[in-house]
Amino acid sequence: MAVVGLWYSNVQTRQANDQARQERALTKEGQITDRYTAAVSNLGADKMDVRLGGLYALERIMQDSPRDHPTIANVLATYIRTHVAKPPAKGQDVPADVNAALTVLTTRDTTHDEDFHLDLRSAWLPGTEIGRQSPADLTALAKADLRDTHLRGTKLAFADLQGANLGNADLRNADLGGTMLSGALLVNADLRGAKLFAADLRDALLADADLSGTDLRGAHLRGARLHRANLNGSDLEYGDLRSSDLEGADLSGSNLKRVDFNSKSAKVSGANLSDANLSGANLEGANLKNMNKELNGIPLAGVVLDGANLEGANLTDADLSGADLSHVKNLTRKQLDSARTDKETRLPAGLS
Repeated sequence: MAVVGLWYSNVQTRQANDQARQERALTKEGQITDRYTAAVSNLGADKMDVRLGGLYALERIMQDSPRDHPTIANVLATYIRTHVAKPPAKGQDVPADVNAALTVLTTRDTTHDEDFHLDLRSAWLPGTEIGRQSPADLTALAKADLRDTHLRGTKLAFADLQGANLGNADLRNADLGGTMLSGALLVNADLRGAKLFAADLRDALLADADLSGTDLRGAHLRGARLHRANLNGSDLEYGDLRSSDLEGADLSGSNLKRVDFNSKSAKVSGANLSDANLSGANLEGANLKNMNKELNGIPLAGVVLDGANLEGANLTDADLSGADLSHVKNLTRKQLDSARTDKETRLPAGLS
């Protein structure tokens, strides 16, 4: 009987403990619900400090209750889109509450995101300092929907924007130095004057984007699709453009010194290279087929052209003095006669 009594007592104790845990969980859930309701209510207040209190209360709830994380993240994104749907008045900055919501979103713990993806479409966020946090805190922007956003002058250095959609975004003069943009969609984006020093743009889609005057020194553009992009006057020194698609791109006046195009799949056909600086560039294996006027007057001495396809390329007045053309493909006598050569120019077998 003593054994039975002890067993019965243990069962009762376990049941009591389970009931107590359930009651505590229900109490905690009720408290979180009350906190959430109060915080959301504060977002509609007239006073800035009350709205800020609501935003930071939501941040705390996100930290305390992972299950509510995606819901709160959506609330914050909606708050931002609603409050900056129009450009700020002249001379005014992005409101402090919007900046606070943006900071909460871009520094959140993404392991609780589930299916949430940041959606800030069409938001006006010029001059914001999204990148003021450490690089490790900015993974929250990966795969974000930032189409049509206004991010002129925004500081996004070292942010993680891999796979993000920035189509038609205004990124003029933005600081994107060291930013991870691999696989990002930047179709028709305005990046004039942006800083993209050492940015990772591998496999990014930049078709019809305006990159004129941008700082792309040391940028990783391997596999990037830049067809019809405007790179006029941009600085691409030491950039990696292997396997990139530059068909129809405007590279006039750009600095391509020491750029690496070394790849059979690199496409430069139709690109405008007038007045570009190609000193020391590696065009080995690049496809220069049917380039029209793009090489006019460009000095190609020191440019690596091994295996480059020059079929139909217009070399009128191209400066081939001292250039090594011994391993180029499909070069004709007619093309050579229209270019400038000297005794140091090395020609393919059959054309020497």
